[in-house]
This record gives sequence, structure tokens and C-alpha cells, in this order.
Amino acid sequence: MSTASLYTIFGVVSFAGMGIVHKLGDRYSARPLHIAFITMGTSCLLSFMLSFVAHGHPMQHLPSRVVLMAVPFGTAAAAALWFFQSGLRYGHIATSWLVINLSSAIPTVLSVCIYHEHLSRRKLTVLVLIVTSLILLWWDRRHGENIAMSVAPDPVEEGA
Repeated sequence: MSTASLYTIFGVVSFAGMGIVHKLGDRYSARPLHIAFITMGTSCLLSFMLSFVAHGHPMQHLPSRVVLMAVPFGTAAAAALWFFQSGLRYGHIATSWLVINLSSAIPTVLSVCIYHEHLSRRKLTVLVLIVTSLILLWWDRRHGENIAMSVAPDPVEEGA
């Protein structure tokens, strides 16, 4: 098995594990900030272990540009997880995870626009499918809200 395949498998398993942690946190009514702290703290610890222990990179040789990139992006990722977990209480976990995974289209579009990466037929097809799925999600959510509103009892009639 190739190294790329192993990283892909580890990535999928990691996302699945993070999803389980979020679901458990939601089920046990844990505070969203604590869930984000635990998941990001664990990922930080595992990253340090992998980098410094497995690959032998000592702390004193840490390039400053790595820190300048890691700190703001790690902070943004932690905030995103915190907002995601806070918003979960108002929606469905399956829809929320789908939207997060579909949001990978944003860096793809940016890399095509900024770095002028070639947009192959496969990438274009995937981007079109992502946009289509987001439109269908929006339509389904809107349709579900309309049905819920039409089934809900009228508060004026109940009071009479």
C-alpha cells in the first residue's frame, strides 16, 4: 500500500473519530468550547509526537515560518470546531458534517483562481457536484421548514 493511501486512510479515520467525539459531546450535553479544546488539543499533541518523536525534529529547529502559519490556522480551526459544535444544537449532525466536508470546494476554487492550477475534467465535475449537493441541501431544508410550518397548529386557534 502506498504512503498516499495510508495518509488518506488515516485522514478518513481521524475525521470519523472527530465526528464520534462531536456526537458524544452533543449526546452528553458537553460544552462546545470543551469539545473543541479536547479535539484540537489532542490533534496538536499527536502532531507534535509525530513530528518530533517519529521524525526526529527537535523543538529548537522549528522554523519560525511554520509557527507563523500554524498558530493562526490552528486558531481558526479551533474556532471553526467551536462554532460547529455550538451550531449542532440547532440542526442535524449529518447535514452539518456534510456541509463541512463539502466546504473543501472553497480551497479548491481558491487554488484554481490564485495559483492558476489546471482544472481537470474530474475536478470540474466534483466542483459541479458539490455545488449541486449544496443547492439540494438548501432546497431540502427549506422544503422541510415549509412542511413543518404548514403542520404546526395555529396559536390563535388554540387560544380560542
